[in-house]
Amino acid sequence: MASGLKAWRILLSIVVGVSNWQQWACGSLPQVPCLFILGDSVFDNGNNLDLETDVTVDYLPYGVDFPYGSTGRCSNGVNVADAIADLLGFENYIPPFGKGNCREFMNGVNYASGGSGILNMTGYLLGQRYTMDLQLFNHKIIASRIAKELGGADVAKKYLGQCIYAVETGYNDYLNNYYGEGYNSSKIYTPEQFAQLLIQTYEIQLERLYNEGARKVAVFGLIRMGCMPAYKQIYGANESSCVDKLNHAAQLFNNELQKALPRLNANLPGAKFTYINSYEIDSENYTDLGFKFTNKSCCDVPTDQIPCAALTYPCLNRDEHVYWDGAHYTEARARIFAKRAYKRQFPVDACPYHISELAKVSNDEAGGWSTCDSKIL
Repeated sequence: MASGLKAWRILLSIVVGVSNWQQWACGSLPQVPCLFILGDSVFDNGNNLDLETDVTVDYLPYGVDFPYGSTGRCSNGVNVADAIADLLGFENYIPPFGKGNCREFMNGVNYASGGSGILNMTGYLLGQRYTMDLQLFNHKIIASRIAKELGGADVAKKYLGQCIYAVETGYNDYLNNYYGEGYNSSKIYTPEQFAQLLIQTYEIQLERLYNEGARKVAVFGLIRMGCMPAYKQIYGANESSCVDKLNHAAQLFNNELQKALPRLNANLPGAKFTYINSYEIDSENYTDLGFKFTNKSCCDVPTDQIPCAALTYPCLNRDEHVYWDGAHYTEARARIFAKRAYKRQFPVDACPYHISELAKVSNDEAGGWSTCDSKIL
């Protein structure tokens, strides 16, 4: 039995090696063996389609520019997570949890779920969603499958330690909890207290991710929520201004997150948690990037809503629009955003590593937060 298992492992390594050689020969070898994605509708690529929820976009015009049509992505085409996978050299899209063939999870899985948040109560009025806790549970399932595939938990953790994890969440904790109708959080906590609660919970969740083998983790901060077209309309901001209280909440969250990640790196051996400064990236001059429409959704969005109206015609000049619907980027904007997260344009964009650096860094290498914290914090 033992000799048979040993032979099987050798055969598996040969098969994987041949597969990698074939990818290399075609010039498409990914920079890391796998990419795991956790988050909300910004990253969701179809996980909500199997849930009973109000947060699902399985209809046109969503996906009008995507090869497979409307797949649950909140975009006309690819989203930020897809664009990052492309930059990392993955030939295929990272599959949503529960989809794909029996070994497709070896290249990574997307667990993101629209409407989800850090807190389990976040978004509950919208219906079912994979909260961050449930996404971590789903990853535990996948990690166990990888351990079975590779022949043990220790081997699996070494494998997972070479992968990239992209994690973004927190928007719904504000938009569909703290500032949402039907929730009591704003009556219990000040904005400062709520940000601390979120980060305390998030820090525990990220440590759980580490315990399942994650080492290279790109954690995205929040963009300027108050500049999303839907919320400017809901709160009555004019086209040239944003909703100050939402942007202030994003900054409070981001400031606390930037304090938490160095603690994780200091306390967890081999951890490489890095901060992607989404707020700063989102603040770049859109006009200089070629966008002509920075405050208006490309698709037809009903008053005080976020999703596109079903079966309506979107704008034709989609590459000139920042926002696809009331809150999510167009593919054009998502790709530019992903490029800056993948390779920083300015020192403040990422700390201590941008994603390209994170892919190359050794797990034995000491963390580098002290070299850049003064530029971020």
